[in-house]
Amino acid sequence: MDVGTYLSQRIDGQLDWLTKASQHNKLAFLRYRLLGIGLGSLITILSPYAGQPGPLKAWISPLLQLSGAGVAISGSLLALHRHQENWLRYRHLKENLEREKMLFLTGSSEAYAEPDAFQCFVRIAEAIMAEERASWARQASDKTAPHRPEAEQAATVPSPEGEGPRAEVLVPGAATVPVASAAAVQVLAPQQDRSASR
Repeated sequence: MDVGTYLSQRIDGQLDWLTKASQHNKLAFLRYRLLGIGLGSLITILSPYAGQPGPLKAWISPLLQLSGAGVAISGSLLALHRHQENWLRYRHLKENLEREKMLFLTGSSEAYAEPDAFQCFVRIAEAIMAEERASWARQASDKTAPHRPEAEQAATVPSPEGEGPRAEVLVPGAATVPVASAAAVQVLAPQQDRSASR
């Protein structure tokens, strides 16, 4: 397989999938969160009128009950499907894969300036994608675990040969993401807030 085929069929396809998955999870997270906020606000607005006499008395109590159930259901669905966690994870993986692709295409890393740059890139890109599959398997097998984005850990990975020291990368769910150089490591916890707004 040559460079063009690998990039167009494997990398670009994976980047497209990660983009769509990230967008889907972002929209689902925002929908459920806004539904919970709206219904919670409705409870706050209607609750003072619950015992008051008037033409809407018969409707207020059922509306309060349905709103409370809606808040509970939207919160449960968010916890079950982990849309926020998936959105951020897919976004980080996409950015890591794009970064490695750009480093490879521009030869900006010492590892990608060598004659075996393509093989090095394939190893790193496949490791990034393999970690996503492993992360998905962990999440699928543990649907009952509470959502804990603060459970991020630094994973130490060896740099490609001739690259020098090892690199540490912070990724949700303690994912191990190899990078071409320690200078390319920019997936830090404070950046999650910036990428979450995209």
